[in-house]
Parts: sequence; structure tokens; C-alpha cells
Amino acid sequence: MNKKNNYTYIDLFAGAGGLTIGFGNKGFHLELANDIAEPALDTLKYNLKNTHPETNQERVILGDIKELYEHLGTGNVDYEMQGHMVVETNKEIELRKRTPSVRNNETVKNTLLEISHVDVLVGGPPCQGFSMIGRSKKANLEERTKGFIDDPRNQLFKYYLKFAEKLSPKLVLIENVKGLASASGYRDLIENSLKITGELGYDTSSKILNAKDFGLAQNRERIFFIGLRKDLAEKFNLTAEEIFETIIANKKQPPKLKDVIFDLPQIKANPKPNNYKEESEYSFSNPDCFGKNISDLSYKTLISKGKNYNNYKKLINTYKGKQLEPKHLYNHKSRYHNERDRFIYKHLVPGKYLNDPVNEKALSKVTYGIVKDENGNKKVSGFEDKYFKLDPESVSKTIIAHLETDGNSYVHPGEFPRSITPREAARIQSFPDWYFFTGNTRNQLKQIGNAVPPVLGSVFAEAFKEALDRINENEK
Repeated sequence: MNKKNNYTYIDLFAGAGGLTIGFGNKGFHLELANDIAEPALDTLKYNLKNTHPETNQERVILGDIKELYEHLGTGNVDYEMQGHMVVETNKEIELRKRTPSVRNNETVKNTLLEISHVDVLVGGPPCQGFSMIGRSKKANLEERTKGFIDDPRNQLFKYYLKFAEKLSPKLVLIENVKGLASASGYRDLIENSLKITGELGYDTSSKILNAKDFGLAQNRERIFFIGLRKDLAEKFNLTAEEIFETIIANKKQPPKLKDVIFDLPQIKANPKPNNYKEESEYSFSNPDCFGKNISDLSYKTLISKGKNYNNYKKLINTYKGKQLEPKHLYNHKSRYHNERDRFIYKHLVPGKYLNDPVNEKALSKVTYGIVKDENGNKKVSGFEDKYFKLDPESVSKTIIAHLETDGNSYVHPGEFPRSITPREAARIQSFPDWYFFTGNTRNQLKQIGNAVPPVLGSVFAEAFKEALDRINENEK
């Protein structure tokens, strides 16, 4: 598959496929994708017919990377500890128990043996707790940082790098939460580990980038690591830092949130708790509609009513130079909210925190985390955005996996205040409208929150493609 301009890549910790869309959009061929979360990987696999029709579905592998890497024959993974070992939680243990073992799976083994080399390795090894690193008062920052580094879940990037060691890709991309940048030891640990990966090693660089700087209506900061194989860096006078410079040169102004989600049907909140079965849904022609997982009316009918097809929707729905349009509107279905929450939602002022005086009426119904200030006024302690209405004239706050649990801090600013739907979250994350999320509504939101925005993935893919073209041209 390594013809000119037809580069190959592997996506580990692939989730629902944000990076998969981004790299596929720029013509990269997917050799292998892996994750331990079955619903997310089901979504990636379901959409493979659009994103990578030439990739065999057996190459989308559900399994623990700790078992997957054993088929590579690259030796043991050495953890780097600082004396504060943290044991895995029951939630993590249960997740691994539910996931089918690939340790003795001959199909998986043979699939890996078939791959002798890839041009690019991408992925986001999960790092537990770094988004919360500064919030605990139980220990000083240095002690907390050591504990997070020692958490076995935070050593998963070592397994990721085993694939780089075995396959010697020209380029490596790692995405992670911004919080680990505060843990300087962990940022250095990843960079230094990548530098000495394989016989040749990698020239590395890392930067924190914000999605809103690349044409997305979302304030989403994440840290990215780039590795360029050292022999190529030296031979072609190219560095990982230069690749970042190419990426940063592609910065664009963000759209307003209203231009991203307001053309979607203004549906109402789900009227009943746990009311997610298809037979409970109303038609989109019904004024009481709270959405449907797959619309009964056509996408064109629902989206085009009095709305211009703006540049943002052209951007997210264009794939390999062609605009794709689904037959139906997918995953636009709201959740149930109790009467108290609906009152709070209604009286929230977009873009203003709960303790702002303009939100006094909304705050009056908040029942937890309440304190009185020195003047006897009611305030919330802790997170002021535990209830928050998004500002249609600005960008959204970061779409996170916690949306699975509740949407109180992601209230739609439209006609019917409610938490945003999976499709609205997907729009903010820059997923195409033709990308269908499998699983229930809650899990769809988790998948979307965990993903790398596809448009940002495309920015990296374009920069990587330029670097690979430069290498290929000079190798002739």
C-alpha cells in the first residue's frame, strides 16, 4: 500500500475514530486500529465503509493493548516508577474482564505479523487523573505528580511505543490531556521514552494546542507529541519542531457556536427518565419531538429549512475532497431532565457562571454545593459551571466524556433549554454528520468527548503528509 501519496498508519487507543477520520481524509491507509472500549470501536468499525472501505474489518481489533503487544515479540515493558505505585481501580479491572482476550488469538497474531512497516503511528494513550492533578489537597503537587506517573494506567504509552519499536514508523503522534503538561516529569518521561524508542530513536517535540485556533467552536486544549525518526531528521534536515510550525501556520478563526449547531432541529427535552427505546420516539414532525437516533424525515428536509449550508458544515462533511450527505439525521436525541433542572436551565444566562448576579434566579433552585458568603448571599462552592448554558455568540467549553453522566454544564442556548444531544456534541467536535455513533445515548456522548476532533486530526495528517512527501521526493 506504500505507493506515492498513499501512506499507511496505525491508530492505537483509537476510540470512536477522531484521528482515523482525520488521517483517512488526507488519503492515509489504515493498517490497524485498536481499543479496549467496545462501543467506541463498534462506532469506528460501523463507519469504516465510508472512511476506509479498503481496510478489512478484522484489522479493527477489540482488545487490551497489554495483550496485543505480546504478539510483536519486542520484550517486556518496563514501568518507570517513583515509589508511589497506584493500583488499578475496580472499574478498570472490570473493563478488562469484559474485553475478550487476544493473547492466544491466532487471527490477531497473523494480522500483526502481516504488518512489517507503517509510515505513521497515531494514538492517545489514556492518562488517568492528570486533568485533576492540581485539585487535590491531600498532598503537595510533587507527591501527586509522582503518584500519577506510577499509576499503571499511565504507563500505557509504553505499550504504544512498543509498536514504534517494532515497526519503526517515520512519524509518531501522541495526543493527551493538557493536565499532564503541569506534571513536568511525565511530559519529560514521554518525550525521553520516544527519543530512545527503537534502534534509530526519534527527534521529538510537544506543544499544547487549542481546537478553537483551528476552526472549531470549542475551547479544547490538549498536549500533542510528535516524533520524527532521527535518521530521517538528520538526512533530510527536518525536525519535529518544524512540523509543529507547519501545523501552527494553519490556524484559523473559530466559528460561533450558533453557526455550528443552530441549524439542527430545536427539539425538546426527553419527557421521561430512561426513555431511550426507539418505540418511544416521536416523529420530527411532532412539536413534542425530543429527537431520534435515526430520523424518520430526511437529513435534507431537517437541515435545510431556511438555513444556509455554511462553511463549517462544508468543512466537517467533506471527505477526500467530496461532500458527503447522509440520508437521515443521526444521534440527535435528548435526555430527560427533572423539573428543578429544567427551571435552572431556563433561567441561566448564556456564558455566565452560577455565581454571577445575573444567574440569581437559576441559583435559587440549586440544592447542592451551596454556601453563604460574608453578606449572607447564596453561592456555589467548587465548580461554578456545574450548571452552565453555552454562549451562542462564542465557542463551547471543552466537550468531555463526563457528558455521559450529566449535561448540566452543557445547556443548549436555544428555544428549548436542555443538555446538548450527541449530534450537537459531535458537531462541536467536528465529526461529520454522516458519522453514526453506535451504542446508547449516554455512551455516544462518552465516545464523542473522548475523541480527538477530526478536523484537528486532518491538520496533523496534512502536515505529516507534507513531511513524508518531502522525504519521498528527496529519497529518489
